Amino acid sequence: MKFLLISVLSLILFSETFASPIPILYGSEDFFKKEDTSLLKEEKKTKKDKIPIIWGGSSLTQEERIVNGFPMKVFILGGGAYIMHKSIKLSAREIEIIGEEALLGNLKGQVIVEDFQNGVTLTATKGIYDKIAGTVSLENHPILTQKKDGKTVRIKCQSIVRNLEEAKTTLAGKVVVTSEEFQVFGEDAVFTEKEDRIDLKGEPFLFSENRFLIGQTLSYFVKEGSIQLDGEATIYQVSYENKKDKEKDTVTKERVLTLFSGKTLTHLNKGKETVTSMNGDAFMYRKNSEFKADLLESRKSNKEIKATGNVSYLDKENGYRMEGGLLFYDKERGYSYLTENPKIVFLNKKDLMERGQLTSVFIERFDERNETVARGDVQVETQSAKATGEFATYYEKKDELVLEGNPTLERNTTKVSAGKIILYPKSDKALLTDGLKVIPNGEKK
Repeated sequence: MKFLLISVLSLILFSETFASPIPILYGSEDFFKKEDTSLLKEEKKTKKDKIPIIWGGSSLTQEERIVNGFPMKVFILGGGAYIMHKSIKLSAREIEIIGEEALLGNLKGQVIVEDFQNGVTLTATKGIYDKIAGTVSLENHPILTQKKDGKTVRIKCQSIVRNLEEAKTTLAGKVVVTSEEFQVFGEDAVFTEKEDRIDLKGEPFLFSENRFLIGQTLSYFVKEGSIQLDGEATIYQVSYENKKDKEKDTVTKERVLTLFSGKTLTHLNKGKETVTSMNGDAFMYRKNSEFKADLLESRKSNKEIKATGNVSYLDKENGYRMEGGLLFYDKERGYSYLTENPKIVFLNKKDLMERGQLTSVFIERFDERNETVARGDVQVETQSAKATGEFATYYEKKDELVLEGNPTLERNTTKVSAGKIILYPKSDKALLTDGLKVIPNGEKK
């Protein structure tokens, strides 16, 4: 038997010397057994569901071993050793193939797994191929690289188990996902190529330019470059924004820290446009302002913000709070629009205590002029008076509210009307001009 093995190997080496291709070695049958062609059709039927395995290398050694209490044939391949699992190629410096059907394969040194169909390559120094389970397990700091649709994603961890049939990879131990846009750090992850999705658990966190995200679970959709962060999701973001000094007529860059939190964060890439939304107890904090809503949506790097459901915007610098059901803010235009039972609450700048409030059909604010305009059924309450009108303009710097459109003022059971009523909500003062008229009790205006 040994003599026969040496003769066969001599033939192989002889053919390699004078012929360029490396011989393909098939492991589906005994290496030295000739097939009975009369049974070929029958064998195809019985092996119909089996995965055909092709393996080869530039050198081959065969020996008998006891594996799990059973005698097994072991083929040791070296020098460009490989196993083909359908269209997936597993290669290594040395491969031990256990069993005539290549049930198991021990891959040693420079292990490479190439899934050409899904654009995935896995590398490691050690691996185990399991034909029945359809998996390959990699250890010693393996790396998964996916190149698809012009995007490259690299994943490092301590161990990888890849399901070759489902194109699904389980990654464990200090997982690091790196793309062109950010890095994600977590403890465990599952990468499903068919869904184009990476799921990380164990409170993963994400770094991108001037931005840090953390939550309980994170899902990354590779092709879209979209992110979903669940469970007490939080964003820390640093930006540099223009700050105008009207007195000196200068513009300086100001470093602004933004804290954005909620139950679920979703970051979507829609072509050139990105949308970041926080759903469930959404909260945005800055040094001089606070934003609360059931849902907050941010576009164009926080230059456009849409808030819906229990909206509350606090401006600490100018001493007021806006509330309503829907708010839209365009930072480039310096314009805010508030509707669905909108309200302005006037605050003392020092302690932010309430000094009065205004309600109307809708409210607009203009940043450049520090002015707020209220339209339709305007109602104002101060510490000692109530006023109504159809149109109002609030000048924040002067704390001056000009009420127009048949305005009325009621104080101490006295009700008056005028062409224009000027209120100072925080100091609780009023000035009536243009045709002052007292309205008797019970009389409608």
